[in-house]
Amino acid sequence: MSDRFVELETRRRQLLLKSARLRADLAADQRIVLETIGGVDRIFGIAKSLLSPVLLAGGSALLFGALKRFRPVGFAMRGLVWVSMAKRLLTVFSLVRAATRPRSSSESEPQR
Repeated sequence: MSDRFVELETRRRQLLLKSARLRADLAADQRIVLETIGGVDRIFGIAKSLLSPVLLAGGSALLFGALKRFRPVGFAMRGLVWVSMAKRLLTVFSLVRAATRPRSSSESEPQR
């Protein structure tokens, strides 16, 4: 019985050592991933601060113009234009409705 106990205790220690090694490997991989993501995030932040909205709009327009030369993409781009126009119109309609909606007396008084 004691031989089996010693064997099981040895196996347990081996498993604990393996588990510790695997945890260390996982922590190292996690550090690498976090450093990579942090680098990409820093580059994106720098690019975002350097580029003005006008440059972004111009670059987007050039990209969309280049993509329009392909027939299926041109169809998709027209669909994208319609979807974005519909979103803008819905935003405008909701703003107009909110501005023209009569306010009740309970909204103007603060609640206690």
